[in-house]
Amino acid sequence: MKNYLWAGLVIIGLLMPILFTGRAVSVEKKATAQIDQEEAKIPRVYGRDLSQQIFSVISNEDYFGIVKNFTDIGPRHILEASEALTGNNMEARNYIIDQMNLLSKGRMEIQVLGKHLNVLGKLPGYLPGNHTAFAIVGHYDTWYSSIGVNEGGAGIGAILALIGPLSAYNWPLDIYFVASNARYAQWGPFGAAEVANWFYSQGIDFLMVYTVEALLVQDYNVPQNERLQMVYLDAGPSNYYIGQYWADLTESMSKNLGGSRIKAISSNDFPYWNFRYLEATYYQDRGYFQSTIAIESGFADDAAIRTPWDTYDNELYSYYLGKEMTAAIGASIAFTMSREYGSPIHHDIKFELGVDRSKSYYFPISSATLINVSSRWFEGTSSFSLENPSGVRIAYQSYNKTSAWQSTDIFSVPVSQKGIYRLTVTNTAQNSVGYDFHYSYDSDIDGNGVPDSQEYWLDASLFHQDSDSDTISDAYEIILGTNKDSADTDQDLMPDQYEIANGFDPTNPADALQDADGDSLTNLEEYELGTNPLSTDTDSDQLPDAWEVKYGLNPLVDDANGDPDNDKISNLEEYLDGTNPLVANREVAPIPWLWILTPTMVVVTGVAFYAWDKHRERTWSE
Repeated sequence: MKNYLWAGLVIIGLLMPILFTGRAVSVEKKATAQIDQEEAKIPRVYGRDLSQQIFSVISNEDYFGIVKNFTDIGPRHILEASEALTGNNMEARNYIIDQMNLLSKGRMEIQVLGKHLNVLGKLPGYLPGNHTAFAIVGHYDTWYSSIGVNEGGAGIGAILALIGPLSAYNWPLDIYFVASNARYAQWGPFGAAEVANWFYSQGIDFLMVYTVEALLVQDYNVPQNERLQMVYLDAGPSNYYIGQYWADLTESMSKNLGGSRIKAISSNDFPYWNFRYLEATYYQDRGYFQSTIAIESGFADDAAIRTPWDTYDNELYSYYLGKEMTAAIGASIAFTMSREYGSPIHHDIKFELGVDRSKSYYFPISSATLINVSSRWFEGTSSFSLENPSGVRIAYQSYNKTSAWQSTDIFSVPVSQKGIYRLTVTNTAQNSVGYDFHYSYDSDIDGNGVPDSQEYWLDASLFHQDSDSDTISDAYEIILGTNKDSADTDQDLMPDQYEIANGFDPTNPADALQDADGDSLTNLEEYELGTNPLSTDTDSDQLPDAWEVKYGLNPLVDDANGDPDNDKISNLEEYLDGTNPLVANREVAPIPWLWILTPTMVVVTGVAFYAWDKHRERTWSE
């Protein structure tokens, strides 16, 4: 009887492939092109405000660490130039040079300048030719009896702390980092004068020279927002751009991004303006009136200045003040170089306010302009107000409710008074409110009567010329670093305009062989085919571009339902099946019921006969 059972099982096994014949679904593996890992290109800054990023990356700990490491060298006093060749003064200079190289990752051009060996580092801008620049100035020598943590170290700390964050980007204008020497040499100071003379001899012009003095001692008798001072040359309202604008800008950065500890101070209110040892004096002697002095509010009462108690662990030193001033200077430089031709200054901000909470923004107005304010908020009542530099409210709007999806024009206010304006948003609802907030205005930071939106640090006519007819203006080609006389700068067969539109690098030929969307088609092949290099399925027909190209289908047309081989199986089904859409597949004939029923009956009959046979044998034996 066992033979019957085995026979039935064998028959069923033979029938299994027939009973369960069906369509097998396969998943096509996507080939990913091998991409060379190249060092990321330093981004060029144009029309992008990086002030918040620069401000936030500088920490109290980093600033303190830099000041301590530098001043651990010890006293750096020299009496005459020859003494700069040895001892701590030489070691300090070498330390600064090494840090400039290290922190800028080799981007900085460094020279030792003058008889007294001043260190001058230049972070070059990308614009060709001679343009205005920025400078951050301090001194690295000390009084003969002092280690010089606050007197000298605070300024060097600001310089070195800014090199790393600013070197992470490619700015349009040059930025100079100056560590002068021999401030307290016999019959000095000498270094600041040597550097100022050199700048003058080279014909270098500055938007602003930030001279950084002692920063770490605060006057607790002044308000919190005046613990640091940015002192400017008071040349009257008509010359606002010379100094006050830059001091106001630094104060605004501190208010908007930091602890609101900086106050713009007129030279008329600063008793040490022409003080012989202040670096700014020597720059003004050479006509650099665009010079400010960053200094602590407690300078008059700073008992440790030029004494043996000027050490890093002095309990009166507040390093967060040095960090605040450093970050505000860096943010001001970044903000200024975010200019975009044809566009006013604009801020787009998203934030949330709790019940009865307000948020204010501060910004300096340098010329007659319109301040435009708009916002979208999600629910609840809100009010908006604008105050001029005198503290007078000049605009106010209150809303019970508004569209959460469309922006509301709050106000457009013409202004002409120069100085810091305050824009305030208040949540007057009974719940938290989220805002999508926008305000804009124009400026004239060089006082030439032309709005900054209508000029750049390039000839404005270049924005209206296109030498190679590639739809990219000559000015923008300069900003991008592309060739204004070639529509394909890197000669990789992909036009510059195409590369820019798709986020590729028009100056790097290697990206032609890369595969941005990972669909096995190179960027160049995508360009030649007209497919989207950032999508694996350009026509969204569920057939990958590479699969359509492989089988001669059109990746630009929805042909998912097509059937080029007339086998009644659509292209999409062929793709899902893993079959060739150009080769007809043999249809599987239907299986007759008799083929299934007959073997089944054989098996059932065999099993029944076996059971009957066993039963008969047992009955017979009984």
